[in-house]
This record gives sequence, C-alpha cells and structure tokens, in this order.
Amino acid sequence: MRTASEAMKAALLAAIIAGAILTAGGASAHHSFAMYDRQKTFRLTGTVKEYFWASPHVTIEVLAENPKGGVADWQIEGSAPAVLARGGWTASLFHPGDQISLGVHPRKDGTPGGLLADEQQLLVNGQTPKGVLWLNPPAKENCVQ
Repeated sequence: MRTASEAMKAALLAAIIAGAILTAGGASAHHSFAMYDRQKTFRLTGTVKEYFWASPHVTIEVLAENPKGGVADWQIEGSAPAVLARGGWTASLFHPGDQISLGVHPRKDGTPGGLLADEQQLLVNGQTPKGVLWLNPPAKENCVQ
C-alpha cells in the first residue's frame, strides 16, 4: 500500500515528465526553417526598421516593396549571432534608416519575409560592409514569390 507522500511524489514526477514532453515539441519546431523556400533566393532592397542581434536568431525588419503593391514590413530571420559573427557580422552592422540590399530565401506562404541567405553579398548604404564575408555573387533583384 502506498502512502500519501509516495502518491504525491509519483504525481509530481508524472507532471514533470508530461511538461517536458509537451515543451520539447515546441522547442524543436521553433528551430525549423521549413517555412522558407531554400531553393529560391532573391535580393531584397529596402530600409532597416529594426535590427535585433539576439539569440536564438538575428532578425532584421526591412521596409521594402511588397510584390502585391505598396510597402511591407519584411521580417528576415538569420542564423544565431555566434554563427553570423564568424562571417564578420556585428551587433552594430545595421541601424534604423540604413538602406540595405541582401539575399533572402522567401517564405513559402508568400507573406513578406524570409530567411537570410547569408552566403549572398550584403550592401549597407550602397557599400560592402568592411569585414563581412560572402560566398556567392548578389542574387537577382526581384520579389516574385
């Protein structure tokens, strides 16, 4: 026969295990890049609205042309700061108001946003930032998704 204390310990252990299982699925889904079409790359040119240099992913908000007309707030997700730092990126690389041009893998659902194609050439205010590395020439300029 179990005592009340043993029953409580068993219930608490079951709750902890259930909580760990439920949160593990959300954490692994967060790190998926499945929402982006990595087979397509285009060059996005616009104005930096915000630049977030923080884990788990760097985010750049860019005001740029929307393929459906007008201007849209593009959410560009990058790698972790430590990964981008190896390519010469820094927390002070962009400032609100900077004119930037960068390679992007678009979202599959067609909404304004994408995954940073950090292997593509980057321009800030028309210049290549000193110390930033890239592997490929600039992507074709278009917003067709």
